[in-house]
Amino acid sequence: MAPMLTKKTLCLFEVDLTSGALPPCEARLAVDYKRLDAAAWAEQTHVDHVTDRYLFQARFDRGELVWTAHNDANKIVSYCWVTGQAVEIGEIGRAINPRADEIYLYDAFTFAEYRGQNLYPAVLQQILEHSREAGLRRALIFVMSDNVASIRGVRKAGFREFQRVTYYNIIGFVRYSYRPPLSPTAGVDLLPA
Repeated sequence: MAPMLTKKTLCLFEVDLTSGALPPCEARLAVDYKRLDAAAWAEQTHVDHVTDRYLFQARFDRGELVWTAHNDANKIVSYCWVTGQAVEIGEIGRAINPRADEIYLYDAFTFAEYRGQNLYPAVLQQILEHSREAGLRRALIFVMSDNVASIRGVRKAGFREFQRVTYYNIIGFVRYSYRPPLSPTAGVDLLPA
């Protein structure tokens, strides 16, 4: 039987890429950072441990890229997807549509045996530096409110929280709550998925 009430809260974080330096954020493990497209992904040899790798081709087909951290054996130890296109936020049944001068980061993951090595914020910082150099104005990322480790990682990389979206599903009736209230000045476009 389905629960009568489902409630999920997501925190939306941003980094203004036009102002100030990003905080220093280095991995505590020797890694190489790579930005992979479909062609570069096809050349990767150590990917059997990436359980959701079968989703990757559909994302590449939409023009999305994945940033990776590779250890000295060239094994992917951490990754994060980036897009400038609308993409679904499955947790709340909405899609985020980044504006032309924004990048959205999502579906980041660090393999368990490599956690605690500062890889997540270091990968995020690589993405932010590249996005800044590409002339983008802002980077966005959502984190579930109960994911304390991810919140710590995005803050360490220089993100600041500016919006919370709470999703309610009450016996099939869906409602959203925004704190602060969603407004055009918030600068985030959430669309029906």
